[in-house]
Amino acid sequence: MKALILTGGKSSRMGSDKASLKIGGLTQLDRILSIIQPLTPEIYLSVAQHDREARDHPTLPDLEENPGPLGGLQAAFAHDPDCHWLIIACDLPLIQQSDLQRLLDHHDSSKDATCFLNPLDQHPEPLCALYSPSASPKLHSLIEKNQRCARRFLASLQRTDLTPSHSNSLLNLNRPEHLAELQHLHQHGTVEKEITVEYFAKLSQEAATDSEILRTSAATLAGLWEELRLKHHFSLDLPHIKPAIDNEFADWTSPLSNLQTIAFMPPFAGG
Repeated sequence: MKALILTGGKSSRMGSDKASLKIGGLTQLDRILSIIQPLTPEIYLSVAQHDREARDHPTLPDLEENPGPLGGLQAAFAHDPDCHWLIIACDLPLIQQSDLQRLLDHHDSSKDATCFLNPLDQHPEPLCALYSPSASPKLHSLIEKNQRCARRFLASLQRTDLTPSHSNSLLNLNRPEHLAELQHLHQHGTVEKEITVEYFAKLSQEAATDSEILRTSAATLAGLWEELRLKHHFSLDLPHIKPAIDNEFADWTSPLSNLQTIAFMPPFAGG
């Protein structure tokens, strides 16, 4: 088995290179490397096609200019089509070595892939998965048809599906608000709080309630929203929601305190 860490994304929502983001002084790339190294000595970094930056680990450049999320796997199989490839994105700050070990332990070589089902929608997660050599010709056929949806590709394969160890194990570090949540947790630790949450309009319909009292270890509004998004399978994401704390509009990075009342409001018709 060889491993490929995906580092070649544009990070448009984060606004900066996610591999170099630090939590507790450790970059996301260094953290991912630290949990993969005990599993395999052959680790590669997926980079953009024309990236020539010197790195401490061997790189596999994309074969095309803008190949999409399947570009890393395409380059991996081009490098070694007979190998089992562990593919993992660099922006999974909560994934643990034990999660990756489960992929290895449950991998069935007669199937195309072993993966986790995302708790949000129960769809297979393609960017933290172990692919067998049998997936290579199927990937090549898909790309020839210019079909590049990574999730659709993984869904088409013969798979072993696993449940992640924790509901937020597959949290993507996509936005500055997510980074602020994790930095706050690292600095202050987890503190359980009792929070009253109020939902409005579409959110109350999807949650099947107007309000609830819950206990949470989230540090900020963004962390709480991510927790509730997974719990209630909300169809809207953070940019489309307006949060408030105790009847005052608040920033997503605002810290939470015990016994606060949090309101989440989606766009209302007419404005």
